[in-house]
Amino acid sequence: LDERGDAIHLASDLAYEGPDGERAEVAVDDIDQKETGFLDVGAATVDDYRPLIRESDGVFVKGALGVFEDERFADGTVGALAAIAETDCFSVVGGGDTSRAIEMYGLSEGDFSHVSIAGGAYIRALTGEPLPAGEVLEAAAERQ
Repeated sequence: LDERGDAIHLASDLAYEGPDGERAEVAVDDIDQKETGFLDVGAATVDDYRPLIRESDGVFVKGALGVFEDERFADGTVGALAAIAETDCFSVVGGGDTSRAIEMYGLSEGDFSHVSIAGGAYIRALTGEPLPAGEVLEAAAERQ
């Protein structure tokens, strides 16, 4: 964090189910105590993320930003994915749920450099952690 903290952009607002059952949003700075479940990032967060995405040479996504299966809480996930799809950058989307959101909301896998259902394995590979199946294959190759 000391070295790269300025490159980490946290949500500035969050969405939750309001008393009327509709989507409601609140600024993170206005949350004194968590009194409800937050189900998505808010519109201001998506607006904050769009220029960051557009200015990037590479974007890697693992996981959804909200409970996108419920259309009321899909704005964060769909907004970020749409911004990535519109950007001419190297993009990898990982995770079965996230890749399902692409299809569910009419985005095209062709607008991303790579789409994978591997989520956890994808992060392990990016961070240099060993992949159990890869280790088994390497061990089998050494025995031959």
